[in-house]
Amino acid sequence: MSFHIVLRHKNAPQVAQNKWLDDSSPAWITTTPDIAMRCVELQRENLPLRIHRMEWAGCGPVVCCECAVQAVREIDEHSYHVEFNVLRRLEILPLVRPFRGQSCYEI
Repeated sequence: MSFHIVLRHKNAPQVAQNKWLDDSSPAWITTTPDIAMRCVELQRENLPLRIHRMEWAGCGPVVCCECAVQAVREIDEHSYHVEFNVLRRLEILPLVRPFRGQSCYEI
């Protein structure tokens, strides 16, 4: 089973603040408490997660990378900052098509 976080392309209008190293590698994201707590679990278990980058301007949806959680910190009661490391580019077709507004899934 793998946990996937759904993100917009770095050039797309953003709902939350995210920093990308390149088109396939997020340095960090701002996310919800639920996703942050799942990231804490993955970090504790030393398990990677995958980033599903949504379709944008002719670039199709893709599971762009697999990464480890480096750090999770609370910003306020509604948002968390999650940093990634050990990024491995994948660029594979997603098996799941998230519904509008979906921010994560497991397969």
